[in-house]
Amino acid sequence: MSQESVFTLDVRGLRCPEPVIQTKRIFDNGKLVHFLVIVDNDVSKENVARFARNQGAFVNVTQDKGSEWKIEIRINDPKTQQAQIEEPLIPCPITVEQVFDPKTVIYVGSNIMGRGDDDLGAKLMRGFLRTMIDVKPYPWRMLFINSGVKLTSIDHEAVEAISLLAERGVEILSCGTCLDTFGLTDRLMVGRVTNMYEVLESLNLATKVIAPD
Repeated sequence: MSQESVFTLDVRGLRCPEPVIQTKRIFDNGKLVHFLVIVDNDVSKENVARFARNQGAFVNVTQDKGSEWKIEIRINDPKTQQAQIEEPLIPCPITVEQVFDPKTVIYVGSNIMGRGDDDLGAKLMRGFLRTMIDVKPYPWRMLFINSGVKLTSIDHEAVEAISLLAERGVEILSCGTCLDTFGLTDRLMVGRVTNMYEVLESLNLATKVIAPD
């Protein structure tokens, strides 16, 4: 491989999950079929490689200069196909500095907002998500629990808004048991699957929890 002729995405110095987010943008753009990603930590190396393999891409990882890795990615390589069972991404590590930073968690326990009229509640929830895009500071994490996972899977209007928040660095976590219960495990469109341990960890570390439902 001639590295000089291959586009290189250098995400050294970026915190998890930003390296995966930037790699996803290349996949979504659809213009490149062969590129390199350079990372400088093990979690980003694993998550970028896993994400690419989950999309059916060929992946080759080589270590370079100690704690740096080069990840070669070939999209639509005839020798590969999309994984039958996706490799879960590793949860982003929480540093000591982050623990003492203000952390707002949005806890979404339903796909509707308020009680009384479900159609109105669905509209209000979508409006809440769209408005969040323009309101700073952004939350640290958004937790989608129970029917809230419908917002990250089958509600395309909600997915569009949540994807924009994810691009801005908000971690999007959907309850794995909830997705399975609603038959939506294979339909998750934004963020990653989480478990109760990480949900409780997020709530314990949060300085503020907002529950819009």
